Amino acid sequence: MQRHFLSEKETEELLEKIKEKYNISLSPQKVEIGKEKKEVYYFLDGVLSFFSQDLIPTLCAIYKFNISLPSVKVDEGAVRAVLKGADLFVPGIKEYNCNCKPGDIIAVTTMEGKAIAVMKVLISKEDAEKEKRGKFSKNLHYLGDEIWKMCN
Repeated sequence: MQRHFLSEKETEELLEKIKEKYNISLSPQKVEIGKEKKEVYYFLDGVLSFFSQDLIPTLCAIYKFNISLPSVKVDEGAVRAVLKGADLFVPGIKEYNCNCKPGDIIAVTTMEGKAIAVMKVLISKEDAEKEKRGKFSKNLHYLGDEIWKMCN
């Protein structure tokens, strides 16, 4: 993968977008961008922190920079499926820590609160609670996947 540092202006713009989208202020010393096969990766202080044009946070960034995303807690069965790359279905959700609506980026956590995946919400929390079935969110990144391997 080719990587290069962003200029001060580009770094400011990126950090502003992150602040707008996730309401977090980051102040890394250096910001790099890497591109590979139509995918974009952002490294803050050497840590793979965001990927895609949509600026999706990585689990590495969530752990290192204490990023707090809206989240859902899931049962053990869902944990096993999610860690194999499965999308999240409503029955696996035990607790909502979000007012989720379609398009939101959320963290999926174990009952103990450990983030195990980053997903994009497909149906609103209200619909999920009412219907009690169906696909809730699409798996974008999970512990052990290719992005996780790039982090470490």
